[in-house]
Amino acid sequence: MRRFPPVHFCRLLLPGFSLTLACTASSGPTDGGTPLGGTASDAQGPLGGSSPGGATGGTSTGGVPEGTGGDLATGGVGAGGTGGVGPTGGVGAAGSGGATGGTSTGGVPGGTGGDLATGGVGAGGTGGVGPTGGVGAAGSGGTGATGSTAGAATGGIIDREQAPYPEADPSDCGGSWRLVDNVCCAQYCADDDRSESCTECGGNESESCIAVDAKACKSGKWPETHAVSDDEPWHDSRSTHFGLTAAGACAYGLYSLCSSAIDLGSEFQERCSAFCTAYPDLCADPQGVTLRGNYAAPQGNYYTQFWPSLPGDLDNYLACGECFEVVRTRPDGSEYQPGEEGHTPPIVLQVVDSCPCAPNSKWCCGAGRNHCGEVSDYAYGCPLPAGVPDPAPDRDPLPDESIHLDLSSIAMARLQSGEPMGAISDGVIPIRYRRVRCPVVGNTYIWLHPAGEPYWFSLSVVNSAGLGSIVSVEAQLPSGEWIHLERDGNYTSSRPQERYGAWMTPQSAGPFELPVSLRLTSPSGEAIVAESVIMSWEPADPAMRETYYIDTGVQFE
Repeated sequence: MRRFPPVHFCRLLLPGFSLTLACTASSGPTDGGTPLGGTASDAQGPLGGSSPGGATGGTSTGGVPEGTGGDLATGGVGAGGTGGVGPTGGVGAAGSGGATGGTSTGGVPGGTGGDLATGGVGAGGTGGVGPTGGVGAAGSGGTGATGSTAGAATGGIIDREQAPYPEADPSDCGGSWRLVDNVCCAQYCADDDRSESCTECGGNESESCIAVDAKACKSGKWPETHAVSDDEPWHDSRSTHFGLTAAGACAYGLYSLCSSAIDLGSEFQERCSAFCTAYPDLCADPQGVTLRGNYAAPQGNYYTQFWPSLPGDLDNYLACGECFEVVRTRPDGSEYQPGEEGHTPPIVLQVVDSCPCAPNSKWCCGAGRNHCGEVSDYAYGCPLPAGVPDPAPDRDPLPDESIHLDLSSIAMARLQSGEPMGAISDGVIPIRYRRVRCPVVGNTYIWLHPAGEPYWFSLSVVNSAGLGSIVSVEAQLPSGEWIHLERDGNYTSSRPQERYGAWMTPQSAGPFELPVSLRLTSPSGEAIVAESVIMSWEPADPAMRETYYIDTGVQFE
């Protein structure tokens, strides 16, 4: 008999912790460093995770379905040669582009190539895409320097708008939030920049009650990132912290929390000791870098995004697994110098959770929209600057816009004291951050969730190097056909920033036969194949059933 996937109702239960659908704001910073509003959820307070959800997974970020993308191996920027003749209208092996490193979109379609000697754009080319559906690295294939998606008829970047959100019931938003454009949005008192509801200013119908713009409560349409360089720009911001949890929205479980170098105390240490014994690479820091235990929940419209190049019309990209380098700064934005009081080493952290705008309007609604009277002397306090002049609230994120990062207590302690379990005296600190390639140890792993079987299984992908995030997961049927897994779809469309990050087989797929091979694709377009990686639906040790992580044997570049 065929089995269907379990449905998430109000709470996802895992051993030792729970994940709730209804997020509520925790308190703001207080004297002595009380954890402040981030991703705390019902009944969990400062240790709360975020809410489960799901969505459709995507294909490669090459911008075209598998099989119609391009062979980018020879589509790089040449030293000044002319475009060769490519059978698909792409760039020939002799090297394309010119001394100026212009965008190579192939010549004209039909195999004539294009004369790209000046580094210009070929006339009406096919974007240099071919059978692999990949995306070029800097200056190669596709659309050139940014490695952005190519696949439009003219070789341009695919662009489209997110679909309207389905009609929603205001009751989805509870009593503190307001339904705006079919998504639940934060509201607060106009005369109280520390408020996160309208309780103290006459209630939701009061003229003093302000609702945040809906753009802050949906998936953000940020510029797509298909490559991360060694010299990414720094952004000024500020960070709060939300305690310790293994219940983040990305569905990473103990991977996000445990470290072989940290004693977490009675609440987590027993489980983390068993986890680190079983999976030492997943608990190890890279040489010279602190990573394990450092995790973050970015503002909700960064956690959940809409990428035009990916399949699906809503909420089709999650920032899960992305990595950032973070340093603490002085309030004026300048950096502490080594040896100076207040200086701590930089840290690297991963995205494992969401800080939704609706319950966290003070901090997590995005630049130009958030409000937090607790911060008055930071150069980048509240609100974060969105641009000059200030853009309208009803807008998509700007390319250089800063985001808010809500940190684990381990990350916050390291930035304030230099130690993972050190003192936290401030509830909010000024920071500078930049995107980096993820310096993980070992191979990519999957966490195979319990109750898997031939007709349905669910998994999370963790410990991915490079860009860190995943845009497509495929499983192979006995016939050899690859089936795209979908993001867990059990989430409320009016609260997209609470999506759950697990991948699951579609109900029309199966049966899958052991061993099952998987194909994983990163935003760069790089795909890795884990041959026969799922050998059993259950671990050999029944005690590890809830923490069944599997080494794929492969890793992204």
